[in-house]
Formats: sequence, C-alpha cells, structure tokens
Amino acid sequence: MKNYGKIFLIASCAALFFWVVPWLYNLITLKPYHAAFTLYSCTLHDFASLDRSEGRGFQFVDTKGNIHGDEAQPMFYASVLASRGALPDTLEGRRISLEEIERNAVFASADPKDINRTLPPVHLLMESVPERLELKDPEDALVSRSHSIDIVKMATNEVREQKSALFNDALRKQGFVYPARLFNGNPSNRKAYDEGYLVTDAQDKLYQLKQVNDTVTVRHFPEADGLGLKFVMITEFENRATLGYLVSAENRLHILLPDGHVVPTEVRFTPEKESLMVVGDLFYYTVKTSTDKGERFWALRSDDFTLVDTLSRPYPRDRSFPGLRFTSSDDGWVKPRLSL
Repeated sequence: MKNYGKIFLIASCAALFFWVVPWLYNLITLKPYHAAFTLYSCTLHDFASLDRSEGRGFQFVDTKGNIHGDEAQPMFYASVLASRGALPDTLEGRRISLEEIERNAVFASADPKDINRTLPPVHLLMESVPERLELKDPEDALVSRSHSIDIVKMATNEVREQKSALFNDALRKQGFVYPARLFNGNPSNRKAYDEGYLVTDAQDKLYQLKQVNDTVTVRHFPEADGLGLKFVMITEFENRATLGYLVSAENRLHILLPDGHVVPTEVRFTPEKESLMVVGDLFYYTVKTSTDKGERFWALRSDDFTLVDTLSRPYPRDRSFPGLRFTSSDDGWVKPRLSL
C-alpha cells in the first residue's frame, strides 16, 4: 500500500512541476501581441489595418504600406466622417446616405469555446409577432428530447401539451427526424425582430423554428440537405439581407438567404478550432478567422458573396515552454493536455 502511495505522490509532484514551471516561464518571458483591426476598404479596394503605433496617431495602413486616414474606411467610420462633413455622397458608383450605411452595417462573431461546450437542451421561445410590435421576454421554452421537442411554460414548469403536439406534428410533416442536433438562436428583446431558431435534425437537415401568433411554425431548407452541417448561426441584421451562416462538413462557409437559397462562399472555417468575425457594409463583407497562430481574411461582395480578395497574417512565433496545461481557450473543459 505504501508503494502505491509513493507512486501517487511522485506522479502528482511530476504533474505539478510540468504544469507550474512552464506557466511561470511563459508568464515572465512571453510578450503580448496586438492584432491590428483590419477591414476591406471600398475606397482603396484593399485591406486596411488600423495602426495605433506610438506617435502616429489614428491611421490605416494598406497591404502595400501606404498610410491613410479614417476616410479609408468610410463605411465603418461613417458617423465620424459625417460629423465633419467628410462623408462621400457617392461610392462604388452609387449615391449613399448615412441612414443607408447604418441600416446595412453587419457584425457577427463566433468562438470555439461557445461551440465546444455542452449546454442544456433548453431554448427560450420568443413571440416573433408581438401584440404591440415590441419584442417581449419569452414565456415559453423549447426542450429538446430524444423523440420530441416539448414546449414548456416557464412560470409553472408545465408542458403545454396541445401546443407541443401541434408543433411536433408540424415538424414531422416537414420530415424532421428526432433528436435535434444543432440549435442556434438569439432569444433577446434587444433586437429589431425575431427569426426564432435554426435547427438541424438527426439527418443533418436544416429547419427554422419560429413562434408566430402563439403558434410555432416550421420551415425546411432543402438546399442545405447533404451539406453535413457542423455549425449554424442565425442572423437578425437590420437590413434582413441574410437569415443565417452555415458551415458544411468540409468547413466551407455558406450564406442562408431569407428566401431559403444557400450561397456557398470561398471562406474556410473550422468552428471547433477557429474564431470567426464578420463585419459587413453596403458593398463588402470582411470575414476573419483566427487561431493562436494567425489570422486569415476574406473580402466578399455584399450582393452575391463572391470572393474579392484574401489576406493571411501569421502571428509572431512565441517561444512558449512546452508543458502540461489543464485549460484551453477552445473549450470550457478542465482536463490534462500537453502543449508542445
């Protein structure tokens, strides 16, 4: 018994050594790195990065090293330019206004930690057509089970049997196969409108679940069948130009349009390992994916999402000391993992 105790003690000390020593070394020696904010410019037709170097003020640098002011990003800094009368009235061959620019501003992000964690199968259900037009806090919740999706009244924790039956009948008529696999929505009243949830079933088919006038409606998107979706994100932007972002089994980003059409893009994104940021405007979308090794950028046209330009920016290689770690920025799990 004493031998087992000694072995356990030695193993614990070794694990502690390989965890604490590399952590202290990296804490003392590693230098922070600031990734420059970068967007595709509709005036330069090039990627422009914000340079806040000491003594240089507020400026942008394009990929050729040329320096520009904030007029290089008139879509992103439209309010600032308009406040001093410097906002162009015509860009990309069309007249524009500040109101139109603000209405078409797009921002979305996703992080591996949000995707890799395990969440309870409970999703708040909002009313998409509220009585007084303003979105309210949800009163019901969708609970995903192995052979059904129940609607539960949260105040009493009771299953709304009749509403659940109508809802599940609607799902089955659309070909839904239980259990639900991916669920994504934004049940918040701090938005202009509600599109419910994007959901994939056991056969990876894509559906939209939405409550309208106290009745849950179901919509199937046949164009997404066969993509083997591994990530879905609903979009509720003010311009209503898109309904969601989808990532297929081959890590390709697709755009789901409100009419149900699915548009493939040239963007490659591994949701389990990479962070995603999308910043869009009237003319272009800048899509950034990043890991701890670097960033990749894609510029897409906002009308048809065709590729315009790409940029790759590796981070400076750190000299971190290999060792034992128990946490990662890619997930919320605490477990031993060896970093090399």
